Amino acid sequence: MADNDSMEKNGHGNDDPQNGGDSNSWQSFLNPVVAIAGLILLGVLFLLFCAIVGWDKGNVLRDMGQIEYARGLITYLFAVVTIGTAVILVVSALISPADDQHQKKFERGKEILALLLGVFGTIVGFYFGSEVSKGADQTLHVAPMHLSSSSVAPGAKFNLMTFVSGGVPPYRFGAALDNTSVAPTEEVDKSGWIEKDLTAPSTEKEESIVITIRVQDAHNNETEQSAKITVSPPH
Repeated sequence: MADNDSMEKNGHGNDDPQNGGDSNSWQSFLNPVVAIAGLILLGVLFLLFCAIVGWDKGNVLRDMGQIEYARGLITYLFAVVTIGTAVILVVSALISPADDQHQKKFERGKEILALLLGVFGTIVGFYFGSEVSKGADQTLHVAPMHLSSSSVAPGAKFNLMTFVSGGVPPYRFGAALDNTSVAPTEEVDKSGWIEKDLTAPSTEKEESIVITIRVQDAHNNETEQSAKITVSPPH
């Protein structure tokens, strides 16, 4: 009887730690530190899922091929991770008991946060510094037009040539005679050079015609150049 009682006690003793272990494993998910980390992870996974199934109207995956967009997105994600880590450390310090074990964990967390802050500071400094430094270089420019002739006969063809720089490619351009509201509808060559043949209008007397060329970049920034050509009918 004593042995049976001992076995029953031992059996109950084995069951209690197991039950306690299951309870502790579930309670660990209710820990605010684990909950915050889980929410961050679920948020990232949800954004990726939306992009894959087409619910992402911002076309994140497609635009990742653009350097400026990818740089901004990486900076944003790193900011979220760094701030999230700081929040977790603050919550952990507030709710954890003041013992040596948690103090060591907190010190390790501070080292990770310091590393993240160092990398984040470098990324932010490079990102905003490069944005400011390239501001002047990104201004859209069109070189003065070069015309194949300064004087042509009515109905004759002539050639214009110019070069586009700055801005954000790809570029589009439009060229017209005596039309300042020309729309940029033609694609510019990847080299940036523009070459186009135009036809002089018919006229019965000598007159000066204004040639306008307008260029638009990928960010809808526009600039234009103009030049004059003389149309001289034969005498």
